Amino acid sequence: MDYNLENEEVKREELIIDNLLPLFEKHKTKSWVLDKIGVINQFAGWKFGKWNLVMDEINPTLQGILWGLKSGVYVEEDLWSKKFIIFLIDKKNYVRFEIPNTIKNLKNSISIKNSKTITICNSINLKHTLKLSEPEVEFFKEWFEKFERDLDKEFKNKIEHLKKEKLKETERLKDLKVSQTNVLSELDKDGNGEVDVVEGNDFNTLLKKHQKSIVEVDRNYIQQFVKVSSYLKTKKGNIQSIFNSIKDTPNQEVLNKYIEILKVDIHSYNLILFNSLNMIVSLVEDDMITFYEIYEMFDTLNMFDSKHEKDVSQKLTNIGVGLESLMYEIRDMGNQISNSIDQLSYVTEESNKQLTEQLSEIDSTMKVGNLISTINTYQNYKINKNTKSLRG
Repeated sequence: MDYNLENEEVKREELIIDNLLPLFEKHKTKSWVLDKIGVINQFAGWKFGKWNLVMDEINPTLQGILWGLKSGVYVEEDLWSKKFIIFLIDKKNYVRFEIPNTIKNLKNSISIKNSKTITICNSINLKHTLKLSEPEVEFFKEWFEKFERDLDKEFKNKIEHLKKEKLKETERLKDLKVSQTNVLSELDKDGNGEVDVVEGNDFNTLLKKHQKSIVEVDRNYIQQFVKVSSYLKTKKGNIQSIFNSIKDTPNQEVLNKYIEILKVDIHSYNLILFNSLNMIVSLVEDDMITFYEIYEMFDTLNMFDSKHEKDVSQKLTNIGVGLESLMYEIRDMGNQISNSIDQLSYVTEESNKQLTEQLSEIDSTMKVGNLISTINTYQNYKINKNTKSLRG
């Protein structure tokens, strides 16, 4: 919304419309006021350009006549619903004055010099004087005064409304900025501009450490693990892109939706990372049941080609007005990953211990317990939210 008050002052002058017709209605019983038929009868035979003002069904000058004054004024409405005042100076001369005009132009074009005459300036600035009766002169004075009185009141009301709307919008944007800042701080606790997902390259480091052992089982697994690594890298980049878009959300509703989507995506990333590490550990520990449980689930979710995440990455790079629909696509995929991986049942105290030992051997700073706690915290949040939704 445009809150330019200077523009509103210009609009104020453009509000001169239809104030004249209620005055005709008010005075319609007076002898000096004419209805459509009265105008035609009063000025029959007078020239209006090439047309005579006569009762003729094809005469265009008759179609839009509304009201008139005996001394030589009438109001017409054309096919485009514009209203004009026609000043009949004499039987051959007239001035056509468009009503929806500015106050300034109105006063410059129509002026009352004394109690008996009105001066009209036409489009080429030629002035004409028309003699009116005293009540007709008062009629125009009343019109002028009504314009200014009503317009002043309307203008003040509009300005007050605009000021309130501007203040309301300022407060809304201020509150939105606070919400955005709080979210960014929550997801980026160290304030380095990057969302707080597990940092480092533990998966690749662990993969290289056990590369020979994996090759001995099946060298094709190395390629599959590399694809998982590519998937994690792409997904992490996509999470950062979504995080960066938080500050551009237009309102609180969209912000809340993006927060939920981002949390879903971070959760799915944590799940994939945790299970990817366990897939390596289970293979080198010769726990093939756990390995294949994870492997088959990853295969079902297309983790080994990472096409979906690469497509998302491409869309996030070239995104325009379609960001919101893409966000919902990301949310749906995140939920699918979470729901599928949540079904894995291999995680035990022993498996966590094995993973911790393997990570310590590569000097990882990642705490397995913290990662599991983060995963469980989100899962509990999701369960509680769904429960509340069902109750509501």
